[in-house]
Formats: sequence, C-alpha cells, structure tokens
Amino acid sequence: MTGSAAPAKRAFTERQREAIEHEHGPTEVLAGHGTGKTEILTERHARLIEKRLAWKYDILSITFTRRAAAQMRERIQLRLGEDVDKLPITNIHSFAWRILSNEPSTSEKPRRILDPSAAFKVLRQAMADVKVREEAWNPRFVAALIAEAKEQGLSPQEFLTVPDSSGQQAIARVYARYQALLAENNTYDFSDLILQTARLLETNHELLAQLHEQHRFIQVDEFQDISLGQYQLIKLLTGLEANLFVVGSESQAIYEWRSANYKRLSENFYTDFPQSRQVALVDNFRSREPILKAAWALFNGRYRDADLIAHRGPGEKVEDVRLPNEFDEAAFVVREAAQLHATDEIAWNNIAVIYRTNSQSAVIEREFMRQSVPYTLVQGQRLYQRREVRDIIAYLSLANGGDDESALTQIINSPPRGLGPVSVQTLKGDSTYITWDSLFQAITNGKEMKLRPKAIEAINHLYDVLMELEVKAKELSPANLIGYLLDVTGYRKWLLEDLEGETRLDSIRDLQHEASDYASLDDFLAAVRERIAAEAEHPEGEGVLLGTIHSVKGLQFDVVFVVGVEEGLLPHTRSEWSDAVEAERRLAHVAMTRARERLYLVSTKSRERHGRRIYPRPSRFLATLPREVVIRRGPR
Repeated sequence: MTGSAAPAKRAFTERQREAIEHEHGPTEVLAGHGTGKTEILTERHARLIEKRLAWKYDILSITFTRRAAAQMRERIQLRLGEDVDKLPITNIHSFAWRILSNEPSTSEKPRRILDPSAAFKVLRQAMADVKVREEAWNPRFVAALIAEAKEQGLSPQEFLTVPDSSGQQAIARVYARYQALLAENNTYDFSDLILQTARLLETNHELLAQLHEQHRFIQVDEFQDISLGQYQLIKLLTGLEANLFVVGSESQAIYEWRSANYKRLSENFYTDFPQSRQVALVDNFRSREPILKAAWALFNGRYRDADLIAHRGPGEKVEDVRLPNEFDEAAFVVREAAQLHATDEIAWNNIAVIYRTNSQSAVIEREFMRQSVPYTLVQGQRLYQRREVRDIIAYLSLANGGDDESALTQIINSPPRGLGPVSVQTLKGDSTYITWDSLFQAITNGKEMKLRPKAIEAINHLYDVLMELEVKAKELSPANLIGYLLDVTGYRKWLLEDLEGETRLDSIRDLQHEASDYASLDDFLAAVRERIAAEAEHPEGEGVLLGTIHSVKGLQFDVVFVVGVEEGLLPHTRSEWSDAVEAERRLAHVAMTRARERLYLVSTKSRERHGRRIYPRPSRFLATLPREVVIRRGPR
C-alpha cells in the first residue's frame, strides 16, 4: 500500500465520540448493525497515534476475518495518510500462527497448517489407530467434538472432565492420538492455532512479557463471534495496563456453532476486568426506518443493541412475498432485481439474494442464467465451476460418445485410481491433453511405455467403466445416468471420505435436478454448454450478489431479497430447542439488516428438499413484523 491524502473527518455522535476518546483501561462497546463500529475502531486507532498515547506498532487490532482486517487496514491508511502494511491489524488465527511459526522447533519437518480435508484424513487414521469404528462414530461428528474442545481450550485430558460429553472416553482416545499424529509431522489444524498458542504463552513467560511490551493496546472487532478459547488467548495478550477495547453486538451473535457464546464472553469479560466501562451506540446510519422496525420487532426487546434510531429516515415498506414454489421464487427475485436495475438505476452489485443454506442457490443461479442477469457468489464457486460438477459433466460427455480429450484428461484420476503425476504425464506425452490413442496404447503397450502394473490396471478399469457408461447412456435418463456413474466410478464413495463430501455431493444433486428436465443426454449437454458460455459472459465479481447469511455478514446493499423465510429453513429444521431457535432469530436479524433501502422477505408454499416435495409454513419470524411497516403479497 502507498500513502494517500487523509479524508475529511466527519462529525461523530456523542456516544461514538465517547468510545473514540476512550484511552486507557478495558471497555466494551455495544454496537448494533449500521452504528459505525468500523469507523470508531479506525478513528480510535488513529487518535491514539496522533495524540502520542501509542506508537503505531503498539496497537494490535484483531478482526474476525481477513477481509475485515484488509478493510480496517485500508481505512486506517486513508485516515493517517501513510503506509500501514506492517501494522498489526489481523485476524486472531493469523496472529496466533505468527507467534507459533516464530518459535524454535526440534522437528526436521517444516511447520504446516493442514487444510480441513487433510486434517480429516489424519483424524480418520487416529480413529483407526485407537480402534474407534466409523460405523459406531461418524468421523465428522468426532471432528466437530474435537474442534469444539479445542475452541474451548481443552486438552484431551481436560476433555474427560467435561460433564455430559458424549462418549468421553472414546473421543478422548481419538483426540490424544490425533494430536500425536499432528505432532509427529509438525502440523497443526485450524483449531490448534488458538489452543497451542495459548499453551505456549502460559508457559513461556519471557515471550508473553515481550508481547505485552509490543502491544500495549488491543482492539477486538466482532467480539460476539470469538470462542472462549480465543478469549482466553486475548486475555493472555492483555498486559497489566489492561488496555482492552472490544466491540460487539449480542443481536448479531451467529457463530454459536463455532463455540462462540456472547453471554458467557460478556460475563467473563466483566469478571476478569471489573473496572470495565461500557458504551452503547444507539444511532443507525445504514437502514431506512421500516427495515429497522421490522428487524427490531424480531426480538421484542431481548437485545439492547438492536433498538436503534434510524438516521436515514422513512422509506419503502418491507415486502413479505409468498409464492407457489422455489421456481416462482427464483423467477420473482430475478425479475424484480432486473426491474429495479432498469427503473431505479440500482447497480447490480448493490442487490443481494440471501439464503440460509447453500443448497438453495442452485435454482436461483439457473434463473439468473436463464434470464441473462449477471450474478456472483459472495463465497464459493458458481455451480459449473465446481470441481465435482466439472468432473460429472466430463463423464457425461464421454458417455455420450464424444471424442473429448479435455474431458478424458479431467477425469483420468478423478476419483483417484493410482495414476500419479508421472503416469499422467506419460499418457499426455507431448500433448496438452490425454488422447484416446494414448489410452489405447497404454492398455496394449503399457510396459513399453514404462507404466507401472497398477497404473496399467487402473487404465484398463477406467476404459471398461467408460464403455459401460456409453451403453447406459442409451438406456437411462440423464438424471439417472448421473446417479449410476456416481456408483460405478466410485465417485460417491470417494466424496463421502472427505470432510466436505456431503456439500460436494449436494452440488452434484443440483446438477442432477437440472438434468431431470431433459429426456436426452444430447439436449442436456447442449444446455450445459449454453449455461457455461453464459457464465463466461459475466465474470465473477460482477452482478447481483448471492450468498448465505453467514457469508454476507459485514456487507450491506441497497436491496436485499431474503429467500426461503419458512419453517425448516429460517428457522432451520435442526433448531428444535429454544436456544437454537433464538440463534436462528439472530440470523434472520442479520439477514434483514444487510438492507439499506428495500427489503424483501420471500417464502414459498412448496419446495423440494432432500429429494422430496414439502409444504412448509411461513416462518414464525414473519408473524413478528409490525403491520404498519409491511406489505404482504401472494396467497397466505
């Protein structure tokens, strides 16, 4: 980054100014949506430096995500007018890794952080080593329990003391073996970063004292979303001066599934820092009054930080729209978005479609493509860009009798069949792709090509599978052919061995659902080619934004469509107990408060879920909306 002219300072409210001018000692700022918390953190950071209360490297600003860290860094650079690349503005995991990676190591292997899929494989090995059978214990469930234990700061031995923990003895054995396997390879999983850093600082007092001296002031953004383990690490980092400044919002606490518990966090904060001050921000600068009133009504006074004053005044009423099914829902959203873009000149990227689960996006994506309206995903890839979907399309292309060398190259080792990089390069020769000729040559003259016997066997098996699929393509519908090839290729089994396997299978089910509209494979593949071409016309980053509620937190848009506002989706079917429903209520609040000007809450009378058609009731949250700020459309 390079320096630039500082922007003019704007006028702050009395409450904002109180937070900004806080200098020493612990403080909690209650900051509901749209109250300017990022500006407050930025301004306070700059003020401490300008008043020479702190050197610029004294202030450690901790954010929840890298995106938030980058945004804060940019704002502070604009505010100070100087380069801030090296300032300690970071998320908690990156900061923890910086501490761990600088520690001396006795291992000859380099320190590494394992991605979730690699860590999941180590966990399954640990289960096998201590003879905990996967038939009895779902590895994903075990992984979640261990991750939660780490987020709470619990070692395998401490995990045994947790009351009412399911299968403590078995899980503790897996946990201990899992940690041993990680240590043998000098590796960490994501949750280890916090736990291991906290353990290091608890024992290395010299390092802890050095960090206290380096970072005399600590600011924490999105305090409500940190886990108890992360809080313990932050408490360790806070020196005797206790210059800890945290900004949070109980009404926006949506990460309880990651062991974040705002109530306990707040209790711990005031127990650990009894001299703390509290500042509550009450002025909202984002949403129009009807949106604020609707969002506030969700809670019926439960959370103080959600009762806000709308500085932007009155606006359009919130629209509660009820439609026959998910296809009508998608058509309505795309049509309405296109009309707002055309008549009100609202930029595409100032419109968002928000949903509770990723599985809702496929129908909406297809409708955007069908109507040639540009769109982009806030997180993740578009349907036809996902690796698993491209693999299945490649198999279908080959099953259709096409001489598609790119498709053959795509699936040559997907799922893995023992063909490593050397074997694949041998098959390619001087070409970019693997040709059918090279495949036949490997089958007949594999030894002369210096292919290993296992590689030759794998190529023979793949050829047999492709010939079988070509026969079945003439007998089965495209949708049924996808189901068949998932089994005959071993693709389904391979996916289910991966931590994200179910999610990736959902993408293939979305493709399968689309295929059910076509009687012939030729027609379906032609439609797929058209869709892929349509996607290419609108690159990622352009168009209406599509994302889950979790992925859009921190973002704001002129127009927001919250789709699937139904029992079973929002609140989700898994939220059967009162605390979970309350968490879903906060999710609905976060979704609604992304909107600045217009908000649509869309539900359907019927929807396909998990392969069957259901008839959901409108969400209980819709019943809380004040009549004076809502327009209801469609049959009830």
